[in-house]
Amino acid sequence: MRFDLHLRTELHEQIAHVAEQMRDWEDAPRFRAKERDQTLEAVQGFEHTTVCENLLIAGVDGSGDYPAVTYGDSFVHLTVAHGTVYRADSISGLREIPPQVPPLIQVTWMAEEEGQRLRAWDDTFAALSGLSIPEVIERSDYRHLKSTASGRNTSPSKLATDLVRPHAADSGNIAIQLRTLGELGAALRLFKTQEGIKYLLLDGTFSLPLVTRKDVSLFYEHLKRLCCVEARTRGAAFFALSKSHGMPAIDLLEEIACEKLGVPQREKAEHWYMRLPVSGFDRWKFPLAEGRQIPPPGAVTYLLRFHRNVPVLRLDMDIEFWRARVHRETNEETRDNERRIFQDLDYACHDQRCFGYPYPIKAGHDRASLTAPERSALRKQIINAAVAAGLRRSLFRDVSMATGHQ
Repeated sequence: MRFDLHLRTELHEQIAHVAEQMRDWEDAPRFRAKERDQTLEAVQGFEHTTVCENLLIAGVDGSGDYPAVTYGDSFVHLTVAHGTVYRADSISGLREIPPQVPPLIQVTWMAEEEGQRLRAWDDTFAALSGLSIPEVIERSDYRHLKSTASGRNTSPSKLATDLVRPHAADSGNIAIQLRTLGELGAALRLFKTQEGIKYLLLDGTFSLPLVTRKDVSLFYEHLKRLCCVEARTRGAAFFALSKSHGMPAIDLLEEIACEKLGVPQREKAEHWYMRLPVSGFDRWKFPLAEGRQIPPPGAVTYLLRFHRNVPVLRLDMDIEFWRARVHRETNEETRDNERRIFQDLDYACHDQRCFGYPYPIKAGHDRASLTAPERSALRKQIINAAVAAGLRRSLFRDVSMATGHQ
């Protein structure tokens, strides 16, 4: 990029136009009077929690290198996922429990030739999930959600055949699939090996991108819903917590939260949550979610803030868990159950390294994230093994470096 690009009038005008569009979008009226009153009623506070008993809380996160190395039309991808488990301790707050399963590490070789690429995807699906493709599809409740959302029943064999398997060079889509599969595979293994988990937190959402499509689907959609099924069978809560709520004009909701909790508007209200309307249970609409698939099919979505130094978060909860363990005949009974959940999670938010955000997820992120030296060392290890097997070292050179496109 030319160093003077930022001085050009044309660019200034485009940036100013985009800024005005963003301002107009944020300033557009969002709440009618009735909707504001309903939202005010939906916002609920919960207590700051410094004492917690019988709490076993886990977190998972993933990382990787996509691709780590290339060789001709071959790409080698590296996926890493890590789960952590903590127990409430009256002395230290949260005390880590030695993991029952090692970090999940998967090296995937993929070429552009169709037969090899499809085999590589299927082998990777099985390796990261720890189950065969048919087992995941059969045991997950995703196909039932897909049947409702798409209006068509699709056989498990057809779903397996039509799974999205990106081309070997499609690094963006590959990265999303492999990283997500790694995280979900780590979560599934934790449920199977660690007894007594009360909450398992995933960094992300319960969104199902292709659930409305008749046949095509992503393998991680099936695995995500299988984790929900596995959690229910073990009496555990599996939640997805996202730092990106995906809502416009969130400041309007924050103003309502301040009003509900009696906090001056110049400050940030903390320790509050709001459940978005659940179809079949709630008879009101939340205007900020209009035009968005929030809550996703099969989920209940909350917006919440634990502490004022962290923005509003989004939490997705399996709707079957919510029906069985949270929802009750009266609103107050339901809210009591919700408060207990958020107070438990608040207890996990007091580590100074990520105050206001549940530490087990942060710990999983720190363990799974690859540093630059680690990436470099792993790339060298892959290349050295390939050279020892007879491949030419010179063909592993990074083309972007060699041609000045770094």
